Amino acid sequence: MAFDIIINAKNVVKTYDMGLVQVNALNGVDFELKKGEFVSIMGPSGSGKTTLLDVLSVLLRPTSGEVFIKGKPISKMDDNELALVRGRTIGFIFQTFNLINRLTAKENVMLPLWFQGIPKNERDSRAEKILSDVGLGDRVNHKPSELSGGQRQRVAIARALAVDPEIVVADEPTGNLDSKSGEQIMQIIRDLHSKQGKTVLMVTHEEVLAQYAQKIIRLKDGKIINEEKVNKKQKRSVY
Repeated sequence: MAFDIIINAKNVVKTYDMGLVQVNALNGVDFELKKGEFVSIMGPSGSGKTTLLDVLSVLLRPTSGEVFIKGKPISKMDDNELALVRGRTIGFIFQTFNLINRLTAKENVMLPLWFQGIPKNERDSRAEKILSDVGLGDRVNHKPSELSGGQRQRVAIARALAVDPEIVVADEPTGNLDSKSGEQIMQIIRDLHSKQGKTVLMVTHEEVLAQYAQKIIRLKDGKIINEEKVNKKQKRSVY
């Protein structure tokens, strides 16, 4: 597979104003994510890993430095262009699911398709297929309150995949799940990479989860302190 750089960060700084104090969450980060890679970001609490994920996935603009998405600098994009990138290029999986409780599983998955102007018949069929692909073909009309935590995260994954994004971004995707559900979710994410060829960028604080990736980026105090390739022969079961 040809590895083209799909996300590129150059000397990225992100500063937050906390009253009279400025906090540097990121301090001059350089980073490349290649098409088809699976990369984990690790670091202790407060290291800047979620901020880095949010900047790389254009949820946040950096204070200084530049982020390029498929070669285009986000500093040259207006809010509408950034929304298109988030809506079409990147699929998001969050720890807290972020589902709409009054909507069914299928309606939650259809929502990003509605924003993209996809006709209703296609929205219906695509949502049902993706939910079936993640093992929820018999739960399409259930609301989040009627689903287990693992099932809700599967709905969130299906929603992320609805627009067929090039990049899947996952922030602590098993953080609110029991061990069995967490293993099932990680298997789905691994299959997205290995079987569907998705580019995956994941934040986790768990070493065993990071081992699913091809490469681990380690942060401390807002800086990348190490990059390492994962030795597949030494990979172990997550749980």
